[in-house]
Amino acid sequence: MDKLEKWRGYVPDEELETYRKGGFANRLGIGKRPALVNIDTTHMFVDPSYSFCGAAMPELVAAIERITALFRELNLPIYYTRRDDRSLPSYRGAWNLKLARPDDVQFVADPKADEWPESYAPQPGDRVVMKNKPSGFFGTMLADFLRYDEVDTVIMVGISTSGCVRASAVDAFSHNFRVVLIEEACGDRSPQAHKANLFDLDMKFADVESLDYVIDELQKKFG
Repeated sequence: MDKLEKWRGYVPDEELETYRKGGFANRLGIGKRPALVNIDTTHMFVDPSYSFCGAAMPELVAAIERITALFRELNLPIYYTRRDDRSLPSYRGAWNLKLARPDDVQFVADPKADEWPESYAPQPGDRVVMKNKPSGFFGTMLADFLRYDEVDTVIMVGISTSGCVRASAVDAFSHNFRVVLIEEACGDRSPQAHKANLFDLDMKFADVESLDYVIDELQKKFG
């Protein structure tokens, strides 16, 4: 299906035509060696008791479980990002100015906040990248690790679509990786921001695909 058609009804036809004239929305596709990059899906963001994203996201968790299990089955690399130590103001940097709770005491004191649900948590051989800014690539070795693994495609899941997922996707594209976002496996505290950012990324920097499509493509190529 024409990728622009997917967004008809959400984006006005005249705007879609502008993207069409500009040559946007071509599919990057999955290359020779994909890696799964899981952005920040720790308890802090998927456990509603922490309230960082507001509500439980059972569909998102189920989607992450499915794609993680498939990557393990196919013996393809998996990366995770999470926040680094932010116990000192200098570690948090500009977050101190932007967030209403600069000390973040509740979450610094609870180690579970930075752990992943057992159903898709890192296993021996997976890579965990610590970050202090939205992008998993900014100030980290993530791009170098991916290149060492001969990865050419980043299949991305995580939270939040409008924040750390978007920043990481744009940086991955800027490093010349193919970028695929699994729609059901990305989430945001704002459904409106989620949808708007998926559309913009799908037009410019990534392929936004369904979980079933990505699973089918991976099984055909690597199964």
